Amino acid sequence: MYTINKMAGDPDRLYVSHHLSAYRTERSLHIHPVSYELMLFKSGNVDYFINDVTYHLEPGDLTLVCPNDLHGLFIKDETPYERIPVHIGQIYTEEFSTKNTDLFSCFHHSASNRVYHLSQAECKLYEEYALHILHSINQKEFGYDIRIKSYVSLLLLLANQVSRIHPSKNDDISPSIIKEAMNFITVHLTEELSVQAIANALNISRSRLSHLFRQFTGTTLWNYVTVRRVQFAQTLLNNGSSITDACYDCGFNDYAHFCKVFASVVGMPPGKYIKSQL
Repeated sequence: MYTINKMAGDPDRLYVSHHLSAYRTERSLHIHPVSYELMLFKSGNVDYFINDVTYHLEPGDLTLVCPNDLHGLFIKDETPYERIPVHIGQIYTEEFSTKNTDLFSCFHHSASNRVYHLSQAECKLYEEYALHILHSINQKEFGYDIRIKSYVSLLLLLANQVSRIHPSKNDDISPSIIKEAMNFITVHLTEELSVQAIANALNISRSRLSHLFRQFTGTTLWNYVTVRRVQFAQTLLNNGSSITDACYDCGFNDYAHFCKVFASVVGMPPGKYIKSQL
């Protein structure tokens, strides 16, 4: 069994990678605050969670993630898992788009249109463009910056073409009790919450709810609560709240813990996040 682990670029500007691994892992949900992400899924037994919907990915699926989308992958077994993600910083939205063509429109059709299935020819094009970008970043040959911009533009054009001619995947594999739990959390997010309280409200045992939630999202129920609170804190900070006010208004009771969790989920501490949004 061989492993691919190639990556290049700046995560806040342009970052391309090609990974193949063969081990089971559980991932916490996370947020990219300043970048868009495209990912071509090539192989594996993986469930993908985004914006409260869980999909079972199939080879050839393309996922689209906007800045601040809540998402994560759940690798379910040791089946070789291969993917090619590309992160494009928000700072590029004007550079790559024109007055007549918004190359990032494919990300904004709706919050539910995030997974599309590509044809074999489209998969080949995606991989070709992404690996050319990776090579150009690494080698920095004459004209590499022009090549990078050209291939990123072609990649975004492909994603827009796919989002216009292919129906999005809407096959949420989660049972209704998971949606009920998420809806309850949304309503009571800033209140005192516990896994037991959520289970009681839904008339299900704590252990059963916890098991189902982990099974279909790849993370714990409490991690979901925590990440949703961080997501709300981002909104508060964007609207001018101080870090201290955002901490307590989103449901945290400990400032130091809030800052630590925020950095873990968002990839940067609250102060740096505020500066990144200016």
